[in-house]
Amino acid sequence: MLTTTQENLAKTQFFSYSLLPNIRLFLLKPLTGKTHQLRVALKSLSSPILGDQLYTGDIADRTYLHAYGLKFTFKEQLFEIQCPPNFGQQFLTHEFINMNQELASPWLKAWPKV
Repeated sequence: MLTTTQENLAKTQFFSYSLLPNIRLFLLKPLTGKTHQLRVALKSLSSPILGDQLYTGDIADRTYLHAYGLKFTFKEQLFEIQCPPNFGQQFLTHEFINMNQELASPWLKAWPKV
């Protein structure tokens, strides 16, 4: 839920891409770990996640929130894991497939310094 307080904020960085009319692809990087953080952030931008009816997203064949890539260090070993979506009508469009190739390594994007 969005609040008016400036205490204990949820922070998310993102890039936004137009794929089709009324369809955007968001590349999200949560900097905090709040419950429903990404869902609330996108709804607050008037871009609820497709298929996420709890947060006013349109009905769809699936919920279009997908953990595409994770990068972390564990016991001094770096892990980079990618899992492109392989089902869902919107994920199978030509426009998404082209953008997916462009964003293949999201950690290489020019994310703002925090």
